Amino acid sequence: MAPASAPAPALDALRLVGTLILLVRTVEQGARQVAGADDLTITDLGLLGQIDRGADCPSQVARALRLDPARVTHVTDRLVALGYVARAVDPNDRRRWRLSLTAAGTERLAAGRRDTRTAVETLLHGLSDEERAAVATAVAGIRRELDRRD
Repeated sequence: MAPASAPAPALDALRLVGTLILLVRTVEQGARQVAGADDLTITDLGLLGQIDRGADCPSQVARALRLDPARVTHVTDRLVALGYVARAVDPNDRRRWRLSLTAAGTERLAAGRRDTRTAVETLLHGLSDEERAAVATAVAGIRRELDRRD
């Protein structure tokens, strides 16, 4: 008879969420240090990424990033002022705006992705291969669950 496996330890949800928030903040700070650029946040880069993926309406971006539409407007205003996003009235519905990346926005997004990758690699450098694989598996599972809820 096989020995009974020990029950999984209880998940401290608050600590888990706090660690994830700390992870995002640490990656953001690391990416800024690598870039030495204009201090775009993860939210800024996420908005650029959504536009790059084809979300051209602020409401689509808000849904994809799970942000309040007013926050998307604020971030978009900033990115327009920086020259990374162009905003134009929808010719089919003049009450709506269409968003697109400028050439500078496309370049900045690519740089932001590189800087973020470098920051994550630096952060995960001290983990064993097994731990890195476990992180990748867990993140893929979390992403699957988040996508399922959309």
